[in-house]
Amino acid sequence: MTDIRRYSFAAVVLLVVLRLGLGWQLLYEGLWKIDTRGSTTPWSSDGYLKSAQGPMRNVFRTMTGDPDDKNWLDEELVAQRWDQWKSRFAAHYGVDERQIGRLNALIDGPSAFASPLETLPEGVDFKAAKLDGTVSFDAKAKQLRVDGKKHLLATEKATLEEQVADKEGPEYDSYRKALNDVFTRASKLSYKERTRAHLMGNPDNSGNINGRISQLKLYSEMVKRYEDKLSAAHIAFEMDHLNRVWSDARAKGRELAGPIMAMDVALKEDAMDILSVDQLKRGPLPAPWTPIKIVDMLTIAGLTGLGILLIIGLFTRFAAFSAAFMVFGFYMAMPPLPGVPDAPGPEHSFIVNKNLIEVLALLALACVPSGQWFGMDNLLGRVFSGKSKSAAK
Repeated sequence: MTDIRRYSFAAVVLLVVLRLGLGWQLLYEGLWKIDTRGSTTPWSSDGYLKSAQGPMRNVFRTMTGDPDDKNWLDEELVAQRWDQWKSRFAAHYGVDERQIGRLNALIDGPSAFASPLETLPEGVDFKAAKLDGTVSFDAKAKQLRVDGKKHLLATEKATLEEQVADKEGPEYDSYRKALNDVFTRASKLSYKERTRAHLMGNPDNSGNINGRISQLKLYSEMVKRYEDKLSAAHIAFEMDHLNRVWSDARAKGRELAGPIMAMDVALKEDAMDILSVDQLKRGPLPAPWTPIKIVDMLTIAGLTGLGILLIIGLFTRFAAFSAAFMVFGFYMAMPPLPGVPDAPGPEHSFIVNKNLIEVLALLALACVPSGQWFGMDNLLGRVFSGKSKSAAK
């Protein structure tokens, strides 16, 4: 056991207090992050890692799995994400066939939209209106039906109304009512169709993209231009220009990906309305283990666990060195080094910032036996010392 007399009393007290302070700071950070997991806005390192700068920028950004949110701008990837979520949702809550049908209708849309109609009146000709593949009458089910994938445009509805514009009678009134009803239902897009409408243009006429493709291409070019210029920027005005370029690129990314992310939230809220009270008691659907979730869980576990070890003084040298390594990772994500854009926020630093100071303090603690002075390490030392003496006797 280290002789405490080698250190002054003031040094011992201050080093123990420093250890407790750093341990509490790490523990509180971990507990705060754990507390947010049950809220509507759980903490995630996603934004911090995506904004990483410095020599390890690509390493940290890759940890997010989608550093530029481009997966949200790919129609097929979004569809795959929702299909996988649907399978996990159905398995977690044990949905029945009726509920899975409603869930499929939300995501993919129904196979057809229908409205009750006793009989199709004379004068209505879907083939003449060039809508025989879109609108039909099911005499057996007594329904006016619209194909779930083709929908019904307002101009097409007007064409059908013109066919019976001069007709009067109960059967024509019923037809007009059924046509209005089925048109209203067919106007509602599924979540996949809404995604396509946002990313590709009008889903009823995929040839008209209304310039949306050019916006997606523009965003990719903005990101590429920033990456190309980042390595060549060294002086202040170049950094300022780069910051504006990056800010514009992120704003364009949010403009394009934001609505899709909002749809993702809305879909999951709508799906909860399908469930019964007993199914809701099963709790929220666990999130899948994505790269960013693994990083988040490791960060929370590291902050909480190492904070506890430092406070109770158990394995203090190991805990202090491990915490220094972890905090150094935070430092390297946004280091205030020459030639690196400034980190967002009010702090102004050059080479040394609060994270690096914390790293140095933790490394200093790793060099002294503070747990032997005040902590569980002292108790363990006494236990093992007693055992060794007994063995010697």
